[in-house]
Amino acid sequence: MLQLFIYCVFAIQIRGIFCEQVVRTLIKAKYVKDISLFINSSPDIDQWLSLRSTKSYFDSEYEYFADLKLNNQSLAYLVDKFKAEIKFLDTNSTRKVKRLVKNGIVGKYVSYDEITEWMLKMAKENRDLVRVTSIGRSFENRQIYVLKMSSKWRSWQSKPLFLFDSGIHAREWLSVATNIFLIDKLIKQFRANDADVVRIFQNFELHFVPLLNPDGYEYSRQSVLNRFWRKNMRQSSNGFDHTCYGVDLNRNFDHKWMVSGASANPCSEIYAGSHAVSEPEIKSLQEYMMRKSPKWLSHISMHSYGAIWLAPYSYSREHLSDNFQETCQKALTAIYTIEEKHGFSFRFGVASHELYEASGCSEDWSKDIAKVNHTFVIELKPDITDYSGMGFEYPEEKIQQAASEIYDGFLEYIKTFLGSAIQNRIVNECRNRLNWIKEIQNY
Repeated sequence: MLQLFIYCVFAIQIRGIFCEQVVRTLIKAKYVKDISLFINSSPDIDQWLSLRSTKSYFDSEYEYFADLKLNNQSLAYLVDKFKAEIKFLDTNSTRKVKRLVKNGIVGKYVSYDEITEWMLKMAKENRDLVRVTSIGRSFENRQIYVLKMSSKWRSWQSKPLFLFDSGIHAREWLSVATNIFLIDKLIKQFRANDADVVRIFQNFELHFVPLLNPDGYEYSRQSVLNRFWRKNMRQSSNGFDHTCYGVDLNRNFDHKWMVSGASANPCSEIYAGSHAVSEPEIKSLQEYMMRKSPKWLSHISMHSYGAIWLAPYSYSREHLSDNFQETCQKALTAIYTIEEKHGFSFRFGVASHELYEASGCSEDWSKDIAKVNHTFVIELKPDITDYSGMGFEYPEEKIQQAASEIYDGFLEYIKTFLGSAIQNRIVNECRNRLNWIKEIQNY
């Protein structure tokens, strides 16, 4: 095991004598339950990509894998106890991130204050198209803003709604930058009389929450050591005179709370909070959506990374949404559009099948409680098969390309709600997927 210490060159921070690194951990199926318990109960292990099946991503003699940031002591334990195979990822958290922004914020990683200023500016300059309101405040009392877009103001009250949120996990900066890009391009294309965008705004109201977790996001920007912060900034005690910070906001929704894939330990990366909706960020979003239910047609929550569209349910592999086939068709329409236009392939699947079981999540709550017809979590770039080590540190110079791909996919996705024809190959593929799921689970 002494050879593991050679890899301290990959360290991103030092805690005592233990160097930390990011590794891809490959695991045999017989160990997956025990190793999952170990990972979820270890506050020193940061899950970049939680346990998932290898079969959807690459060929391997191992059935499961996870990307973990951990110290050498935990790494040695994984190898010795669970016979895990380790692949070191080429990470570099000292990568420079621009802090001062000139010439606008689109395509940049910027601060909460810059995002807020920009949203208010968009509303002021586009009074016929844009409105910005606060849906509530964060734990540290920052405003959480929603930007709404549509045309023909007087008819807004009767239009169906779409919601796109991002930044629920602090370190997932690309999701925030992508949401900002979408807003900016939609406004520009509407002004250019793009027929698709004009038609969308005539028929729908699009709502954007670019930064749902502003406290954690700002904390992740403060220094290299905080860059991979995931949770909000709630201060809690673990009962042993030890203070820990943060709640995983995507385990705090009021749907099957603490049923699966969540922790009651405040020091855990997936701490679900003291009770469902304990966090003001989630309370604000839930109340905002419920006030407008059942007008929501779709809710998409953007995350990074992994390049996959995930449909409900997340909390259990034993349950499937009642409109899975239609949801599949809409998702694949977007995915194939991106592939045809840009040559990049996203995957699609059920969250609990493709990743892991996790309760208290946004897509499950939106589907069952807010009565949203079509809900997704979208993991943005990079793809899991990319071993460059970009992960959460997706290069700023690549934001525009990544966000452009999502824009093209989203446009075709929204058009399916206007009666845009679904390709026969997509209809057949989704029918086959549904039959396959029913067969393996004996629905």
